[in-house]
Amino acid sequence: MFIHWFPGHMTKALREMEADASKVDSIVYVLDARIPLSSVNPSYDIIFSDKPRLYVLNKADLVPQNELVKWQEYFSDNNSKCITANSTINGGNKAFISALRSLVAPLMERYALKGVKKTVRAMVIGIPNCGKSTLINSLTGKKRAVTGNKPGVTRGKQWVSVDKYIDLLDTPGTLYPDFSDQNKAVHLAMVGSIKDDIIDVSELSMAILNELKTNYKENLIKKYNLTDIPFDDNELLNTISRKKGFLLKGGAPDIERTAKSVIQDFRKNSFGKIILEKL
Repeated sequence: MFIHWFPGHMTKALREMEADASKVDSIVYVLDARIPLSSVNPSYDIIFSDKPRLYVLNKADLVPQNELVKWQEYFSDNNSKCITANSTINGGNKAFISALRSLVAPLMERYALKGVKKTVRAMVIGIPNCGKSTLINSLTGKKRAVTGNKPGVTRGKQWVSVDKYIDLLDTPGTLYPDFSDQNKAVHLAMVGSIKDDIIDVSELSMAILNELKTNYKENLIKKYNLTDIPFDDNELLNTISRKKGFLLKGGAPDIERTAKSVIQDFRKNSFGKIILEKL
């Protein structure tokens, strides 16, 4: 399975981000906590090389806590801070605002010396379906940004005020033009950051099952009530098909239906807390 997805609206979005970079003081870089490295877009490094960054490990409730701590340290340095967030729950804005203000404190101090109360303007960036818009809504407590559990929902930019002195610019989720690392591409597909229409669902489901077999065997056994795990991925998919009762006329396993079900089980966190990329 070779994956590549970089539609024209992403090229346009990156150009608009580059044009707006001078209008913001900092970057809110939203990462999917399940795939921190695959969430990093090299295109952003070129556009925002000089901007302070607040990394947000979003969907933090889906991964083991001990792994989150390691990634927080990894993404923190002199010009960056890293916090965690569960974007499905309203609130958490105190930690977010505190971290963002701390990040841009030198800039705000320079304005304060001039007697100016500076409004912090930050651009919110990230891959598709990482939860940028949902995070903004959770911070404001209102449905200010358009959301959806699929890539490509946010197509245009929009300004949102988080408090009196913080404005956020929501932007469309964008991937990187070069998918030379297919392992990252598969991880992006697993979490729903790549449009399902271009994916071979059978191969993607087997990639998920292989990940679970290797690193989360007990989670896999418990979810599908398995007595053992077949070595062959095709046979495992057949076994799950029979367990779920997904059969075609004549009793043959309905592989396509089962594959789609496995993918949705993974995305709905039915296997428990899982992280695909560890330090």
